[in-house]
Amino acid sequence: MTTIRILPELISNQIAAGEVVQRPASVVKELVENSIDANATQITIEVKKGGKSLIRVSDNGIGLSKDDALLSIERYATSKIFTTQDLFCISTFGFRGEALPSIASISKFTLVTRTKDTDIGTKIDIVGGKIKNVSDVGAPVGTMMDVNHLFFNTPARKKFLKSDNTENSHIADTIAGMALGNSHIQFRYFLNNSLQKNFSSSQSLFQRSVHVLGRDVADKLYKIEFEDAFIRIHGYCSNPSVTRSTSSKIFLFVNNRLVYDRGLISAIFQGYKGRVMKGRFPLGVFFVDIAFDQVDVNVHPSKKEIKFFNSQQVYQAMCETIARSLSRAQENIKVYSKTPVTPDRTSKKSIETFEFFNETFHPEGMDKVAQSSMDWQTRPIVGKFGEINKDFVKEQMWHKPSLPQARTRDGLKIIGQVMGTYILAESKEGIVLIDQHAAHERIVYEKLKQRYFSLKVQSQNLVVPETLELNFKEADFLSSILEDLKSLGFIIEPFGGSTFVVKAVPSIMDEKQSTLVIIEILETALVKKDRFSKQDWLEKCLILMACHGAIRANLNLGHTEIEKLIADLELCENPCHCPHGRPIMINWSKKEIEKLFKRLV
Repeated sequence: MTTIRILPELISNQIAAGEVVQRPASVVKELVENSIDANATQITIEVKKGGKSLIRVSDNGIGLSKDDALLSIERYATSKIFTTQDLFCISTFGFRGEALPSIASISKFTLVTRTKDTDIGTKIDIVGGKIKNVSDVGAPVGTMMDVNHLFFNTPARKKFLKSDNTENSHIADTIAGMALGNSHIQFRYFLNNSLQKNFSSSQSLFQRSVHVLGRDVADKLYKIEFEDAFIRIHGYCSNPSVTRSTSSKIFLFVNNRLVYDRGLISAIFQGYKGRVMKGRFPLGVFFVDIAFDQVDVNVHPSKKEIKFFNSQQVYQAMCETIARSLSRAQENIKVYSKTPVTPDRTSKKSIETFEFFNETFHPEGMDKVAQSSMDWQTRPIVGKFGEINKDFVKEQMWHKPSLPQARTRDGLKIIGQVMGTYILAESKEGIVLIDQHAAHERIVYEKLKQRYFSLKVQSQNLVVPETLELNFKEADFLSSILEDLKSLGFIIEPFGGSTFVVKAVPSIMDEKQSTLVIIEILETALVKKDRFSKQDWLEKCLILMACHGAIRANLNLGHTEIEKLIADLELCENPCHCPHGRPIMINWSKKEIEKLFKRLV
């Protein structure tokens, strides 16, 4: 007696449904993708009770003949691919032939469709995967699919669904993402018979991006554009001041398919490097157009995961394109660092009724400003008790050959220092507030970086060398980077086993902090799944050194010192963010201030 049997088709369809249909939003995604593949220009989605009671997707696409409609609900039936070669050059959203039979097997499913070549449409009723009725029916050209009582015959799956509000949120996000990727199609979304979203086909990509990302980013989106023989990247990225606590507002499209790719997310963060704080996520809409045979979309039944055949080239192009766009935007510092005087409280209604304005473009090819030519101290900046010698910092920072004053070039009028930490200045447009520690940290960081690449390293010998007791992994990694640390000013020698002796440290650093910096670098490198690249840990070193070498809050500065700080900051490559990604300055326009005082309504 055999114990191995072929599963009945109904059970195999329900198993497949577990991969394809994870929640009501998955049903919406699969059905809308079919509508897009059918060349629809208008798609309507209707949902009741979070999709548990009803999901209806109707379109004005090419429709199906009666025979094709009956075939479409058979497993592995598809019109998208025919040969093995087609599987590696997929140009449509659907291709697996699993979605419709999987959905029909766990719901009460109705399909109504008609082509333009026939006067009569076809209606198919399916309950739990079994065809109950096939009939002729009057219908417009296109297709309508009803999914009623999802998971009615798989209660174990149904109990894992969340509240109606949660499921509605996932559905709305899915529709918004697909609407972004197909701006030539009108999408309408009804929830419990009430219109929630209406994406007009007349909207530009910019207008649709604002519609999805929110009104608060309307004037803080920067166009990105890159194209070569291999790839095209386009879309919009947000100003670093506009962030979220999750990545839910990062929309990635590969050949207009909404995807999730860890490598692309990482490349986006690299493009924002030094501009966004840890734990915060930028917003944006990012399109990658690439030859269909250069990307594999047949990775998972959900078709959301992909693999590039030349991933590094794609990731590098994405990173560099975003970095260039943000650098261009920073040329207008006043606009780039502009901050609302009141918190963003964009209501749902205000987003829907927002009147979109015309798309704006940013100048291309603007050169970066030169690095500061300020000299640096050659003796320790710490006292005998390990405290920063503030007088010496000020002496070394300010009393150097003067650079052109910022207020002469930029029109800033220095008002003074407030709360011992911030510099207040007046511009032609309004007022500017500058964080003195963040500003000096940026100046120090860029000078350290410049010095590293020019090999002009300055070290201070320790009177009493510091001993580092490490474990085997830490010792192994430290041994591999000793020469690179030496180029930063750290002179460290092995002392037998896993013990090392620190004999000299960079002159900019507190000697008591230097060993902590080294340990932090080692711990961070080893905690990561992959070891730090040389660029990663060098960057970490420079940031920590700049942080410890910069002037602190509550340090009183004179008028001349403030002018020098602003002048040096203006010469930095990235004068808007400290190395950690925090903003250095914020701007308020005269109009915004007058609104606060009710001079303007």
